[in-house]
Amino acid sequence: MAISIRRVICGLIQENCYIVRAEGRDDCVVVDPGDDYPKLKAAIGEGRVGAVLLTHGHFDHIMAAGQMAKDFGAPVYVGAEDAEMLNDIEKCDYTGMLGLDRADWPVIDATPFDGALSACGMDFTVLPTPGHSRGSVCLYLAQEGALFSGDTLFRAGYGRLDLYGGKMGDMLRSLKALFALPGDVAVYPGHGEATTIGEERARYRI
Repeated sequence: MAISIRRVICGLIQENCYIVRAEGRDDCVVVDPGDDYPKLKAAIGEGRVGAVLLTHGHFDHIMAAGQMAKDFGAPVYVGAEDAEMLNDIEKCDYTGMLGLDRADWPVIDATPFDGALSACGMDFTVLPTPGHSRGSVCLYLAQEGALFSGDTLFRAGYGRLDLYGGKMGDMLRSLKALFALPGDVAVYPGHGEATTIGEERARYRI
């Protein structure tokens, strides 16, 4: 099945949000809607959002999720271990850079992922990949050869380990699991440019 993937760069930390559509459909899945809702809404256009998928609970990946869910009636999904972060500014706004207080924080109601998810004509495998956070996940479209890796795997790097829930041992195990995927799988990270599993696997000895 053919899909289209549109990257929209959002907010202070240049986070990658992805608008993913199956061919011939007007509904879409939004992965990690960051802090620029007007820009994201314009990119979605006249289509419908069928689901909002969060790779983890840090502020730069979730800030538009609550408003998007409200406007489109779309469910929001997140890794179970990161659900607590979504409405906890101390855990989510990890640097305090937003300058928000608790009263300003957006309310996000989310459902924990449960292994797999079908939405908008696409079948996502949800891969638990703790390391950057306890509940980090990667979203894998096996048939289409696409992986949305959040802050687990970047081009020539991986996510910070010094934030709430971060742990080096977990990250190493998660990277090893990802590197078991086919080398031609395209990787769409939470920051920076796309890469492939094969390219990244070649950089590591784990």
